[in-house]
Amino acid sequence: MPHPYVLLSAAVSLDGFLDDTGPDRLLLSGPADFDRVDEVRASSDAILIGAGTIRADNPRLLVNS
Repeated sequence: MPHPYVLLSAAVSLDGFLDDTGPDRLLLSGPADFDRVDEVRASSDAILIGAGTIRADNPRLLVNS
């Protein structure tokens, strides 16, 4: 049985910064990045996110195309 194909997608600054500890969402991505993420989501069988993301962002995980 073949192993699953796993893709990690994360927005990171040049110095490796992901986010700060503040309550506001830090946007490191732009419109082109959001379009690329939509394409990845549309071709994926599943999306895995952490519990902290669910609590903090309440993500919709929809494809906007």
